Amino acid sequence: MSQLLLARKRQDGFSLIELMVVIAIVLVMSLAIFGVMSTSEGKKRTLTSVNDIDQSGNFAMYQLEKTVRIAGSGFSQSYVQSFGCQLFAKQTTNGVILPFSGATMAQPFNTLNAALGGTFVLAPAIIAKNATTPGMSGSTSDALIIMSGSAGYGEVPTAFTNSPTSAQLNLQSTLSFKPNDLVLVVDQAGSSGALPCMIQQVDSAYTASTNATALPLAGTYYASSIKAKGGAIRNLTDYSNNALAMGIGNSARNPPSFQLLGVGDNNVLFQYDLLQGGTYDTAIPTADGVFEMHALYGVDTNNDGLVDKWVDPSTTGYDYATLESGTVAANNTLLTIKAIRIGLIMRTSLQEKAPVSPAPPATTGPLTLFSDLGKTLTYTRTLTTAEQNYRYRTIESTIPLRNSLLLN
Repeated sequence: MSQLLLARKRQDGFSLIELMVVIAIVLVMSLAIFGVMSTSEGKKRTLTSVNDIDQSGNFAMYQLEKTVRIAGSGFSQSYVQSFGCQLFAKQTTNGVILPFSGATMAQPFNTLNAALGGTFVLAPAIIAKNATTPGMSGSTSDALIIMSGSAGYGEVPTAFTNSPTSAQLNLQSTLSFKPNDLVLVVDQAGSSGALPCMIQQVDSAYTASTNATALPLAGTYYASSIKAKGGAIRNLTDYSNNALAMGIGNSARNPPSFQLLGVGDNNVLFQYDLLQGGTYDTAIPTADGVFEMHALYGVDTNNDGLVDKWVDPSTTGYDYATLESGTVAANNTLLTIKAIRIGLIMRTSLQEKAPVSPAPPATTGPLTLFSDLGKTLTYTRTLTTAEQNYRYRTIESTIPLRNSLLLN
């Protein structure tokens, strides 16, 4: 009888209380496991985002260094004639491209272009203070105007023997030029500063010879006359027999780099080709995660080739409107600029969870750049409550202008 009751009791299973206890234990364990997984996933996302902006920041700075370091190549050796000359250039496909002929320039450079009236002068490196306003940041960032040739050899300017015709340069020697080369034509500077200069193109059918002195012009960038939107006209035949011709690259293989660089919307660093070598009036994304960009000039005050002080680009005489004016004083200031110091503020794309008080936010701020240069040159960015829910990195680099180091 006792064995029958025992067997029957075993068939009854778990009681309701026992099941509830088991469910409660499983629920507690599930919540604990979910909490651990959620925390782990959050840390993983944060770590991944921070790694991403570290890599993006390094890549962005690499791109900037590569562009800035060679600023002035191909024309710095003739700075007396070339620095500050107003650029005139025309394409067969897009018409006049310099001065910029459009009503507005592609973002984020429209404000910069409007401030200069579409006119750009030849200069190695100019910082345009507060020239862009990235949508994510809402605060202004600096832009860079960087110009360099890429001829590689034969960069010594060639003197004219006679004034040019409408489709030919008359030079002492044409040996250093090749078909489709881009040529910068500059004249002797006047008492008020550099005269306008033109970008021309060597005829694709040109064949170099030892004794040749005539350089025929034709191609995409050739124009005997260029009329800017404001009415200014530059003719090739306006140049005197004291003018110079400089090879600045090849339109097909190795074009020069006349670039604008600045931060735009969506935390993107953009690059813009003033020579319109690609799609017309298009800013090209270069690196992401860039929240803001700021820069300073490294200035040589005693002509020893060393940076003696750092200057904010809003300082009188160093503001970009003055340096783009082409005056003798502005060109002399350009000669003293030997380096550019760039600071980037990087920001993650993923927003952190809003902290529960009293826990601190992801980034309390403020963020600073150039803090080692003293209070007057330190850039400080105070973060709003919403901005504090992202993570940030700051990256700085001092980039020498190697083509300007030996100029006095």
